[in-house]
Amino acid sequence: MLKETNILFATHTFIPLFLNVLKDFTSPKCNIFTVISHPLIPVGGTQSKFSVYKKNKLKTYSTFYRMPGPYSLNFFKDFFLTIFWGLKSGFVYDIGIGVNNLNTLSLLVLKKLGRVKKVIFINIDYTPSRYDNPILNALYQWFDKVCCYWADVLWNGTSRTNQARAKNGVDMKRIAHTVIMPDGSYFDHIKRLPIDKIDRKKLIFLGNMRPVMGVELILESFKEVIKEIPDAKLVLIGGGLKLEEYKKLASRLKLEKYVSFTGFIKKHEDVDDLLCTGAIGLAPFAPDKTSYEFYSDVGKPKVYLAAGMPIIITRVPEIAEEIEKKRAGIAINYSKKELVYAIMKLLNNDKLYKEYRKNAINLSKKYIWDNIFRDTFKKTLDFLKKNNESF
Repeated sequence: MLKETNILFATHTFIPLFLNVLKDFTSPKCNIFTVISHPLIPVGGTQSKFSVYKKNKLKTYSTFYRMPGPYSLNFFKDFFLTIFWGLKSGFVYDIGIGVNNLNTLSLLVLKKLGRVKKVIFINIDYTPSRYDNPILNALYQWFDKVCCYWADVLWNGTSRTNQARAKNGVDMKRIAHTVIMPDGSYFDHIKRLPIDKIDRKKLIFLGNMRPVMGVELILESFKEVIKEIPDAKLVLIGGGLKLEEYKKLASRLKLEKYVSFTGFIKKHEDVDDLLCTGAIGLAPFAPDKTSYEFYSDVGKPKVYLAAGMPIIITRVPEIAEEIEKKRAGIAINYSKKELVYAIMKLLNNDKLYKEYRKNAINLSKKYIWDNIFRDTFKKTLDFLKKNNESF
């Protein structure tokens, strides 16, 4: 499908999992696979990186450090650095894949210069209100609109992304052809445990500690759960600005004996191993229609499913409907009463739990990364060929 194609991938190092899974799928299948990655915020590293793989073997590698000063200065640096490295590589690329609008804008310039034939625009975390600053937000939305009009194909995580763009003034008659590419998981790499080896009373939350994730609701609800199920446990995985505040809340609720905070865990394998010991994955997103979780796809439910955990999820992200329909978990409103009821239902009913666990594993197979990329590339190439747009 991608044999003998040259692909240029421009992204951010803040999303290493997506960078790695796309590279692992694509690089062995094409002729040249070039990766240009930039740190988005400090946790994304300090270096921009330029790597060229030929037949999946690294041939060229360069780095460039962040510049001192405001982020805006580095955004401009990254924009021109992508163009420079794209030209420096010496290749003409059949496909340029840009993650987020600034990376995609660089690829569109390279297209104008004749070094990229077709541009794919991926926006992983679209929201109509990206920045509180109205000027920055307007600029971000303008960049997004330009990419939507001038890219050849859009890869969106959900159908809601373009709905939000339409409300923001993007002309749907001018927008590029869209392919839905949901988030995925390493299903085949995860070591799921037999049901008799898991802790049937363990609840797990995975995510950044910020208000929209519903951690406060989890803690307040869990206080009610242990009154009925005193051997229940709660593990919260992740770091974030609110971590210390949530630890204090757990202390005020007298939950120290039942709740553990792991903080940020660097290795994905360690996270997967921990998830596989639990019974239920918690995803009570707050109903904020300006959040990434409402308009974009969310990866957390896919990781829970791959670990074999039924999910309790609020009706916020698009996938909540599918989880409920497939009986791979329980969809609720953002309510302490509903969350407590759903937890009790799955912890107390072994027969129901076994059914939901089986359904969770079956649904997870749909979201294996290789299957997602294979389907997404096929739909993209079929569209381009149908419109006589050969590489």
